[in-house]
Amino acid sequence: MPSQSIWIGSYASPEQAGILRCRFSPETGFTAGTAYDGLKNPSFLLEHPVYPVLYTVEETDEGAVCAWREENGRLVPAGRIRSGGASPCHLSLSADGKWLYCANYMGGNAACIRLDEEGLPAERTDLAQHDGKGPNAQRQEMAHVHCVYPYHGWVGVCDLGEDRIYLYENHGGRFREITRLKAKPGSGPRHLASHMGYSGCLYCVSELTGDLTVWKETASGCFDLLQEMNTLPNEYTGENTAAAIRFTEDGQWLLVSHRGADGIAAMAVRADGTLEGPVWSPCVRGPRDFLICGSSVLVAGQRDGEVRAYTLEAGRLTDTGFRIEAREPVCIQKALH
Repeated sequence: MPSQSIWIGSYASPEQAGILRCRFSPETGFTAGTAYDGLKNPSFLLEHPVYPVLYTVEETDEGAVCAWREENGRLVPAGRIRSGGASPCHLSLSADGKWLYCANYMGGNAACIRLDEEGLPAERTDLAQHDGKGPNAQRQEMAHVHCVYPYHGWVGVCDLGEDRIYLYENHGGRFREITRLKAKPGSGPRHLASHMGYSGCLYCVSELTGDLTVWKETASGCFDLLQEMNTLPNEYTGENTAAAIRFTEDGQWLLVSHRGADGIAAMAVRADGTLEGPVWSPCVRGPRDFLICGSSVLVAGQRDGEVRAYTLEAGRLTDTGFRIEAREPVCIQKALH
């Protein structure tokens, strides 16, 4: 596999290096790149597949989405728009690349942002506001939108506070609710994934319990709960919050990261799209996000202040010894340009 350029996002003040761009090769490890300051808490980032534009959240009480261009080794501001709620934490793009979606965690809403002909944010066209709560008084005292995930032309929205997964249609920049799925009370749905080979299945990891659910789309456009399992080791009894969920590039495994237990659970994918029981591997401390590059898994350890590379074989992670320092790394994405 050739070396891959990657972006790493973190929590940082404008005076600190909030974004790191570097390269990774499975043979030689990480090559240090450029660190960028001038950003406020760029805890999630996303690059447009066509335009040379990098989007970052500004995870603050005000909440904003920023657009950047790389010029002469610097990130140059190219646009900024209010996200419509506090603590934006997740971004995604529509399949046609014309719309940017943003999850506002403390705002309890999801924003739809129109992009102009250069891929820059032009206007926020809609805001889907949630107003429920869940049984966990400390974490579910209000709606907490954590994820905006494109799925079959829809937008899947995880609401950790309400224990619900909403599916919206983007109708000319306006959200139109298609259906909503009710998760187990107190589970806190966090992030979604889908599999190219099982287009009718939607996979969700719940932050508060570590549960993984598989939902099957029916002919009427509704969803049935196909499978539910816990992805933590049976012997673990401490505090934990599940984080990221991703399929391997070959589609044979689904990986989930856990903070507290500090490991990654890997589930083999069966022929019908359901999952085998988890294979557990310890990893860095506070693995909020990870990136899969072939048989390599790059895990961002927020508490360790580094990204560490592992190889994945038969569902188990093996530490390669390759690592790179990064300030509170919480997001890692492939660079497209």
